[in-house]
Amino acid sequence: MSEVIAREPGVNRYDGFTTVPVDDSNIAHIVRLAEELHGLGTLKTVQFDWNHCLATMRRVLSNPMFFTRLAHSSVGYCGAVVGHVDMFFFSPKFFATENAWYVRDGTPFRAKIAMALMREFVHWAMDEKGADHVQGGDIANINTMGVDALYRRLGFERYGVIYRYGGV
Repeated sequence: MSEVIAREPGVNRYDGFTTVPVDDSNIAHIVRLAEELHGLGTLKTVQFDWNHCLATMRRVLSNPMFFTRLAHSSVGYCGAVVGHVDMFFFSPKFFATENAWYVRDGTPFRAKIAMALMREFVHWAMDEKGADHVQGGDIANINTMGVDALYRRLGFERYGVIYRYGGV
């Protein structure tokens, strides 16, 4: 398990990497990681638009219902998580959804970094925002078995299914 060894405002230092909030000084790195993730996943039939992604990320940064973190290691910025909380349609309670979770292949401590990013998102969603639960999933279909193992190791349980119509 990855344990935080030092905390500074907004920065978590782990053995071998740090996680930091996304801001204007590093926003290009999360967009680059989003582009990489997009190029590997099932949605690559929809063209990636750098300027649109950058503008979307800037809007997300000003929304207190969104969580954005980057991981930085000896290889530079190597991973990220983005998620948000929203209200149930049928209840005033909140739930959280992971929008993107990615650590570049070949990164030392890849699983450890991925787990730290997700744990930080879960902590923010449940402990700070009061979410009833956090949901995530592998719609990118890049390394389904590995992603499934990480979710399960983090304590997530499988439920429901996802379908897509069109856009193939």
